[in-house]
Amino acid sequence: MLFQTNYSIIGGQDVAQARALMARFGERGKGPGEIAHYVHADGSGGTVISENTDVTVLHDVCLAYSQWLEFEIIPILTIDDAVPNLLNHFG
Repeated sequence: MLFQTNYSIIGGQDVAQARALMARFGERGKGPGEIAHYVHADGSGGTVISENTDVTVLHDVCLAYSQWLEFEIIPILTIDDAVPNLLNHFG
């Protein structure tokens, strides 16, 4: 299943917090099933697209970063997977 995880930084962009966040990211590396990772140009957060069979792996990631980041996880579909249902309902 595909997931879009949007995250935003909690409490501003303090230098010490940013260093601690980057240290944690260095320890953990890319998230499980990560396909793409985009960072907002203004530094306020970002978006990760991942493919996982179990949302509990994303829960683990959220817990690991929860002191610095707030998360929103959205199950998503490719357009190819969505079109048949769209045509059935609106075609």
